[in-house]
Amino acid sequence: MIRFIGKRTLPLATTTAGIATFSVTAMFTGLPAVKAAGTCMGAGSVVEFEFARTAAELAAVFGPEVCRGPVIAGMDAINRLDVAAYIPAYTAFAIFAALWLGGRTRLALAAVALALVAFVADMVETTTLLQITKDLAAAEPLLPRSSTAAWIKFAALAAHGAVLALVCLRSTPRRRILAVLLLLPGIGTVAARVDPGSVGLLTLGLGLAWTALLLVAIREAVWPRKA
Repeated sequence: MIRFIGKRTLPLATTTAGIATFSVTAMFTGLPAVKAAGTCMGAGSVVEFEFARTAAELAAVFGPEVCRGPVIAGMDAINRLDVAAYIPAYTAFAIFAALWLGGRTRLALAAVALALVAFVADMVETTTLLQITKDLAAAEPLLPRSSTAAWIKFAALAAHGAVLALVCLRSTPRRRILAVLLLLPGIGTVAARVDPGSVGLLTLGLGLAWTALLLVAIREAVWPRKA
C-alpha cells in the first residue's frame, strides 16, 4: 500500500500543478480589465507585447489613443496575475513533471534547472512589462530587456520539453507518443524565431505539450505504472 501511494505522489503533484496552470490560463480572458479592453486587445497581443523590441512594435500592440488606456489596464491585470499565480504554477508543473518522469537522474535535474531558468526569465520579463506600461513614451530602452527575457523563457521551456522527451524515449513505449508531443514547444520556438508571424505556433506547441503531460500525469496518478 505504501509503495502504491509512493508511485502516485509525483504524478499527483504534477496533476495538481498542471490543473492550477490551466485554471489560471482560463482566468486571463475573464479578468474584468481584459473584458473591458474588448476588441482593442487581439488574441496575440500579450505575446506581441512580450516580444516588442521597438517603439513602433510597441505602438502596434497598444493601438490608437482610444485603445491605449484599456489595453494598458488589461495588460497590467494579466501581468500581475502572471507574477502572482501563473509563473509559480507552471514552474511547479515543469519541476514536478521532471521529477516524476526522470526521477533523480541527470536528465531530470537538467529539466528542473531549465524550469528555474524559465522562472527567472519570466519574472524579469513580466516585471519589466509592468514598468513599461507606466510610461509608454519612455519605454523603448526597456524593450530589449523584456523581449530578451521572453526569448530566454520560451527557449528554456522548449529545452525542458526536449529533455523530458529524451527521458520518455528511454522509458517504456507507452511514453513515446508523449515524447513526440514534448518536442512541439521547440518546434514552435524555432518557427517563431525564424518567422515572427508564426508566433502562434509557439504558444500552440506549449499548450499541446502541456496538455498531453497533464493527461498522462492524471492517468498515472489514478493508475500508477507497475514498472
